[in-house]
Amino acid sequence: MFRLHPTRMNDSHFARLFLLGLTAVGLFVALRGVSPKELSFIPCLFHTVTDIPCPGCGMTRACLSLTQGEFADAWQYHPFSFFLVGLALVQAFFPTWLRRTWHQCSRLIRNVVLIGGLLITIAVWLDKVWKAL
Repeated sequence: MFRLHPTRMNDSHFARLFLLGLTAVGLFVALRGVSPKELSFIPCLFHTVTDIPCPGCGMTRACLSLTQGEFADAWQYHPFSFFLVGLALVQAFFPTWLRRTWHQCSRLIRNVVLIGGLLITIAVWLDKVWKAL
């Protein structure tokens, strides 16, 4: 049973809340007939001040595009959204398997995954900055 207790929030609860919120906003967008391109919930402070996209710019529109089944648009907005939503799904529904699998991996594999994710994030960001110039 899914119960929220303020002192017992864990990663699985946050993943479920993320997915629930994403689903709710995705349904709202679908029912209103608005495309993710037209959305601007919360403006990016970094982008507003510097006129340069931040590493996460486009993530909200990408995740909402995923809820609409617009995978090409999601990839264009932010390719990392596939990983984020996938990780949230696994964490929400299979937390024990994910924790066990992560801890069974060698330190080298964990470091490669973490550093690889960081490098991909930086590469996506530099691509966005290059296109913005």
